[in-house]
Amino acid sequence: MIRFIVYTCMAFATAFVGVSWAARGFPMQFSSPVSVAPLQPTVASTFGDQTARDHERKAWEAEHTAQSDKNPKLDKIRLETLQAANAYAMSPCDSTMKSNLIEALTAYTRAWQEKLSCSGPPNMRIGCPDKNFKDAADTFTTPLDVRVKDALHAAFDQRGIVKADFPANVRFDVQMFAGPGLWSDESPLCLPRMRAAAGNRDR
Repeated sequence: MIRFIVYTCMAFATAFVGVSWAARGFPMQFSSPVSVAPLQPTVASTFGDQTARDHERKAWEAEHTAQSDKNPKLDKIRLETLQAANAYAMSPCDSTMKSNLIEALTAYTRAWQEKLSCSGPPNMRIGCPDKNFKDAADTFTTPLDVRVKDALHAAFDQRGIVKADFPANVRFDVQMFAGPGLWSDESPLCLPRMRAAAGNRDR
């Protein structure tokens, strides 16, 4: 009996729903599909911008090229200094290599002094205009000059050359290009001979 009552109620409920659906014109409603939009980039706009590419290009040029300001006179001095520095780094105990490096770096330093165009002792250029220093710095920081300085630092790390080996009028300024191997660790004895002497003392 109870089962009959339940089935009867279910039939009435089903009929009521069917009639209501028919009265509304049999509407068919489906949930709207999820819209798909293209992904937007989230990387900052500064990544890979022109400034970064320019910096990378200049660094690559300094390491792999011999670009300069296309000044024939200066380029000759630059290349001679580069060649002399590389040769001395390979044979620091050779007197000819030493003489060539001193001569080449002296010419390179005098070219810088000429570009700076300031009178007075090298260590007393207080009145020299800032523009002169900027012009000299710009002229001697080309990719080729960067290679020259790197080669000079490697050469003077081999010791064997001291400040007194240079003419008095470039002795102060030459330290700017030679690096710490000259102005803090100068030694009249080349590195291979220093090591050989140290080895003999240890025996």
